[in-house]
Amino acid sequence: MENSPTRKRPGRARRIARWVLIALCILGLLLAAAWVALRRAYPPERLAAMLADSVTAATGRDFRIDGELTLHLLPRLTIDATQVALANAEWGTEPDMLRARHIGFEIDLRDLLSGIVRIRSVAIEGGELRFESDGSGHYNWRLAAPPGAAGAGAGAGKAVPRISLDRLAATDARISYRQGRDRAAQELHIESLLAESAGDGRSQLTAGLALGAQRWAIEGHTGPLDALLAGAPEWPLDLQATGEGISASLQGSMGTGKHAGALDAKLSLQVSSAKALAPLGAAAATVPLPLEWKTTLTHTPGQWRADAMQLSLAGQRLSGSASLKAAASSPVRLEAELAAPTWKVAGLPPLSAIQARVAFEPGRLQIEPFSFGIAGGQARGQLRVGLPPGAAPRIDLQLSARSMAIEALEAGRAGARLFKGGRANLDAKLAMSGRTAWALAETSTGEALLTARDVGLVGRTASMDRDILARLIDALIPTGQSRDNLVVECAVVRLPLRNGVAAIDRSIAVETRQMAISASGEINLARRTLSLAFRPQVKRGLDLNPGSLVDLLVLHGPLDAPVLSINPRGAVRQAANVGAAAATGGLTLLAPMLRPFSGAPSSCSQAEGKPAAAAAGPAAKAQQPRRRLLPWPKAAPAK
Repeated sequence: MENSPTRKRPGRARRIARWVLIALCILGLLLAAAWVALRRAYPPERLAAMLADSVTAATGRDFRIDGELTLHLLPRLTIDATQVALANAEWGTEPDMLRARHIGFEIDLRDLLSGIVRIRSVAIEGGELRFESDGSGHYNWRLAAPPGAAGAGAGAGKAVPRISLDRLAATDARISYRQGRDRAAQELHIESLLAESAGDGRSQLTAGLALGAQRWAIEGHTGPLDALLAGAPEWPLDLQATGEGISASLQGSMGTGKHAGALDAKLSLQVSSAKALAPLGAAAATVPLPLEWKTTLTHTPGQWRADAMQLSLAGQRLSGSASLKAAASSPVRLEAELAAPTWKVAGLPPLSAIQARVAFEPGRLQIEPFSFGIAGGQARGQLRVGLPPGAAPRIDLQLSARSMAIEALEAGRAGARLFKGGRANLDAKLAMSGRTAWALAETSTGEALLTARDVGLVGRTASMDRDILARLIDALIPTGQSRDNLVVECAVVRLPLRNGVAAIDRSIAVETRQMAISASGEINLARRTLSLAFRPQVKRGLDLNPGSLVDLLVLHGPLDAPVLSINPRGAVRQAANVGAAAATGGLTLLAPMLRPFSGAPSSCSQAEGKPAAAAAGPAAKAQQPRRRLLPWPKAAPAK
């Protein structure tokens, strides 16, 4: 009975427990021995040196650990370092490109014993990363190891361990960018960032950022962190960013290491709030919204390009391409070619088939040539803007528009309809200086010419409109004449401007089959006043009684509220209309009234500044009736 199984079990259990305890003690001794051996083989100072050598070899910049370094074995080899720094480029404004208050490393022991520094994780707190350009095509993020750097840190002929990274985390870090040594840096605050291997050759990225008052949430995928450290020429990106009233996506690749700065990616940007653009400056916050921009963005040394560009502003679309050149041997220059099928501008009919070539460099903006369709006609020209530092912009404009439908032009004008049919031309060559529309008008010098022909006038009910142009037409039409069948054969408004003042010497004229009307006086854009005298005259040989015409009509006063004064020639109806015409308002005197075609009557030719015979030809000159022109009285001065 003493040898029964029930009596043997307690003794066997004790023996097993004793062997387990012995094995654990041996394992403990082995681990202790390994720890001692590891501490002797890889003390913190040596590990720090190995890391420094690896990073220096990979970047070509000195890597330092200026603070304390501590090492822990379990559960994984960890190294905590304080005051870590990576040196800046020699020309940088600060000694270090990267500084961190604290960095924690987790390192794979097995790979480390094989001579490979595999960093399982890096955690950064309080980091500062400074990106800089010297303004001459050099960038401090272009990291390249100098010749022989592979052995520089560990002694000649000694290989530097290869370094890899699986996970990167950062909190309370700041990234700044400075374009040129004398410019202020722009700063991005990284509240949190996590990049770790996704197991499929990519890294998962999530981040929370702040740029000024704008906060961003970013997520997506990038290439492996190992490739980033190795200086891969193409590091994949697939990122989405969202903020308050703004979202963006970037898909493509960027260069790293000696290829840093290279970029080839598709960019999509949507903005629905002006607050989102406020960090870019006051001018950016005035951009029409919503905004949508899609393009293929590339960057090579000295140049940015945006190709296949699609831009939408408040529902209006532009397409084209643009490039920004910043070579060391030349100033920054932006060039763009833009096109739009349609575009709406307040007060004008829709523009169509827009084409423009834009060039900008410090101190100068050029839009030449540009062209667009308007009111069934075609316009083209050029615009040059000088931007002297600390002074108002200087503008030179040349514009030529042909065969515009007057009814379409009138559609953007307030008040009752006045015209039907007819085509108009516009020519302008002006030089101006100023920061506002009125400042430009006050300094305008050059000439503007509007001409038209075969323009019909609508019914007399339009004369009850408060528009000053309707009142002017109604006052000049003789008694009993029907407006329905009245056709303006030609109309001319030529403004020879000098410092915002146009001296009118019969350079405003209108002719119908029965009569001719010319004006003289002054339009002063600087004082915002006008003073014009109109005189109608009967064409000889036609059945129109000169007694039914006003002798003289004077229009004077502020541009936005001029007053009509009429000297009637014995016409009761005219006198009645004077009272109604006195209550006028609106600035429409300079509405579309524009250029005659060949064979224009002499008054229009004179208004254009052409001799009548030259415009109408010898045959027309012989047929033109002789007109008795009375002396021009002085127009009433503006009050």
